[in-house]
Amino acid sequence: MTVTQDSPGPADVKNAPETVPDDATLKEIELYAIEVVDAAGKLVSGRFGGDLDVESKDGNGANPVTDVDRMSQALIAEMVGKRFPGHMILGEEDAPKDEPDARDYIWVVDPIDGTTNYVNGHPVYAVSIGVLHRGEPVAAAVWTPWPAGDGFEIMHARKGGGAWIGDRKLAVKKPSGDEPHRPKRGWLSTIPGSLRFMFKVDRRLRGNLGEPRTTGSAVYELAMVARGVLQYALTGAVFSWDLAAGTLLVKEAGGIVLTPAGPSDQVVGDWAMLDSFAPKFENTQKTTKEMRALRRVVLVGAPEVVWFVSKYVTRRRYGPVRRRLRRWLR
Repeated sequence: MTVTQDSPGPADVKNAPETVPDDATLKEIELYAIEVVDAAGKLVSGRFGGDLDVESKDGNGANPVTDVDRMSQALIAEMVGKRFPGHMILGEEDAPKDEPDARDYIWVVDPIDGTTNYVNGHPVYAVSIGVLHRGEPVAAAVWTPWPAGDGFEIMHARKGGGAWIGDRKLAVKKPSGDEPHRPKRGWLSTIPGSLRFMFKVDRRLRGNLGEPRTTGSAVYELAMVARGVLQYALTGAVFSWDLAAGTLLVKEAGGIVLTPAGPSDQVVGDWAMLDSFAPKFENTQKTTKEMRALRRVVLVGAPEVVWFVSKYVTRRRYGPVRRRLRRWLR
């Protein structure tokens, strides 16, 4: 059942038993997410290549944010608030001074992922909406420019319902032949520009990464994995709004999502499955703050390829001096 304004507030349900939303509820949310991301995508694309009010979040020209980012997020928040007033928005832009208590349903929004590309007139960006239920992705809609048809595509999914563009079901790209687990040369993949700093790459994988690219948009990369354009994607450390929608698209297209294992993950090896953005979810401000601050590296694609790559790519561990030097050199 969808949470409404008349539903118990966070303080009343903080320790309530978890309920699983039924498919009818998820379908309703998915269809509305498509409508919302379509409106935001049209707003964003309508300003592409025009005059923009650009600021730097870091104050040094990097990490730009535009008036269109803020307008896109405001439009999404307004539309969601009208249809699902008991749900919550967690967006990249303009975080509130006091975070609210987490609601069961959270719409995790990136109003423009790839803003640097967008500002420079490079049409590789995306508008992303991922809907979480108590921390787990359950619905997604991603708008991307696409050089065919109407000039854009909307990829969407709900948990257990597959990933789609219109009536076309999506599937991740799976190598075949004698070594179906090994990344295939001539097939695209994406890696972070800081690959060698962030990861140790075993010599057995060097030269066998496929045809690696770096796009500047994690949302776009995960969407292209789900679409079957990329055989796999390895990201840098990105935020929940970069991942909430794309990870569900990949899973519903038949792929898997791994993230570097932490000390509490019950796994053997360096990687663990990413299933939730709040494994210890509670309807508290603490959960909201943790979800906003969360940063994750992910490795996504067809299961055979992802498990193979994960065997030979491990996260580097640096001390505080090296980390400070890295930030200074950016």
